[in-house]
Amino acid sequence: MNPLKLNDVLSIQNGHLFIENYDTVELAERFGTPLFVVSETKLVNNLRNYTTAFEKHWPEGRVRVMAAIKANPITAVRRVLTREGAGCDTFGAGELELALRGGVPTEDIAVNGSIKTPAIIRRAIELGIHIILDSARELDYCEQEAEKLGKKAAIVLRLKPFLADLDDPSDFFPERLIRDMTQTVKYGIPTSEMLPMIPKIKASKWVELVGVHTHSGRHSKKPVFWQSLVRNYVKLIKQISDGMGNGWTPKIVSIGGGFAAEHDIESRVAVTDYPTPSVDEFAEITTASFRKSMKASGLSTDGVIFEVEPGRALHNETGIHLTQVHVVKHETANIDRRWLETDTSEVFLSVGSLNVKPAFRYVVASKADQPEAYKADIVGITCNYECLAEQAPVPETSSGDIIAFLNTGSYIEVYGCNFNVLPRPGTVLVKGDQAEMVKAHETLEQVFSRDIVPDRLKDI
Repeated sequence: MNPLKLNDVLSIQNGHLFIENYDTVELAERFGTPLFVVSETKLVNNLRNYTTAFEKHWPEGRVRVMAAIKANPITAVRRVLTREGAGCDTFGAGELELALRGGVPTEDIAVNGSIKTPAIIRRAIELGIHIILDSARELDYCEQEAEKLGKKAAIVLRLKPFLADLDDPSDFFPERLIRDMTQTVKYGIPTSEMLPMIPKIKASKWVELVGVHTHSGRHSKKPVFWQSLVRNYVKLIKQISDGMGNGWTPKIVSIGGGFAAEHDIESRVAVTDYPTPSVDEFAEITTASFRKSMKASGLSTDGVIFEVEPGRALHNETGIHLTQVHVVKHETANIDRRWLETDTSEVFLSVGSLNVKPAFRYVVASKADQPEAYKADIVGITCNYECLAEQAPVPETSSGDIIAFLNTGSYIEVYGCNFNVLPRPGTVLVKGDQAEMVKAHETLEQVFSRDIVPDRLKDI
């Protein structure tokens, strides 16, 4: 089998793969497959690493880790992060609702996202949540809703720094430059529209500009990218400060997310095969660049709340996905090829139909210490081509064996859909030797619950 670099919560014991102190084969038997599994210990450790590192390098003010809900939007998972002091960035009404159900203090929530409605802006103002503006139109909504409520809206501007000094390609799309992608992406207020907003904000009775925000995503792990991002970000902050006058400086500065996970094993990032900085290195690079650039611009950093929004970096290595092998096929007449047919699917794992390279690292969890016996295609259950791993080295594998796909904690479960009318898998949270269902397996009744049959078709 492929060499397996186990993280600090995965181990092989008695021939089986364990997550924390729980046998994954027993998890599969107890809760059924396919199944997502999240390690609470790994999640907590990841968050603490971010908090500790950034607090170490940012003594000027509070550090707020705004864990991106979109990476793993499960209420119990969010409550773990809330218990540990994390804030959260929310995109849309659904994520805001999850943040509230997850117990996040309103002062630690940001309402982000494009195409905000007056309704979500009104709710944010009512709750005292700061609103990250993505367009000039949203400023109008904030003023209108704040006036109706008789209460000021706290606003943050989502900026789009132009990285003119950076020639590096994007890890997401290597054929494109980062500086182009950060401008062509839809998110953020176009600079040509943002700067004319400043006099209106300054004159408004109903909004208070409390901070700035940017988010570029997982384009690069290189220090030069982060240094360019922060340096050009501060150029925009300086222009805003000059426009606002009276020595205005942001109370909140978010540098967004896009940090790589520790081992950087990603199904959605094309280029990962170069050194990954530690969390401490990310913290030192970004805070030092921000401090230096602000000082050069004559702006104070005293008391600034420094926000980071890790998503994949928090969640990626916390999760695994368990699936059962139901059928083993072996063709010898025309070709020599084996297939391991499993009960999971590409539509649960958010991957394509043909994965020449396995989309995730994997372990035959029920035979984790056994040597490679042959190569086989690990395939999914739908009518798609569904080759999750082509000619993957595996031990002698039989019906009933359990395969674990690793590094499925971020941006995987959330993309699941009902192709072939398949109910979506549930999720289990493991802590030590405890395992609890935190998202139920979907039932067929739930799959059909949104269907409406008009009366004229009921007698057919």
